[in-house]
Amino acid sequence: MSRGGATSSDEPGPNGRAREGRPGPNGQAVPVAVVWDERQRRPVTFVWRRRRYQVERVLDTWVVETGWWKDDGHISRSYWRVRAGGRVVDLRYDRIGKAWALEKVLS
Repeated sequence: MSRGGATSSDEPGPNGRAREGRPGPNGQAVPVAVVWDERQRRPVTFVWRRRRYQVERVLDTWVVETGWWKDDGHISRSYWRVRAGGRVVDLRYDRIGKAWALEKVLS
């Protein structure tokens, strides 16, 4: 298993839970540490706001590959929509920058 990324210290919403949408302070994705299971080919845990979340289920996966024809602006990302800790979130892996981020909190 490999690890990557860093933790985020963004502020929760008024009820102590994350706001739905983009988790960062300006609607940005936030870096997270992820443990990847090479055998299962999926994230198994991630750390967000100093808390470790166990990925209970992968709900969907997709890849975004665009801008490959440009010298700059090439985006190559893999996404996982997962259920973890009673939440549904989108994790992304930037295949060029080799970094994980929490892209969106859906519930």
